Amino acid sequence: MGDLLIRGISQATHEQLKARAQAAGVSLQTYVARILERSAAMPTLPDWLAQLDELPRHRQVSGAAAIRDARDELP
Repeated sequence: MGDLLIRGISQATHEQLKARAQAAGVSLQTYVARILERSAAMPTLPDWLAQLDELPRHRQVSGAAAIRDARDELP
């Protein structure tokens, strides 16, 4: 496992992260490591857009119609 030192974050950010870590019942280091791991696991925007382009197209279904249908199902 690698180490990472983060310098130059504001005191307010540090305090907020520390409070969130405490509320989650973990150390600040563990809390921030989890945030970074989740972020690293997500695709970049260009990769995500490329994945969307690979999805099959449904030309017989209108996107606007699908949204209208979904709205009609809302309570």
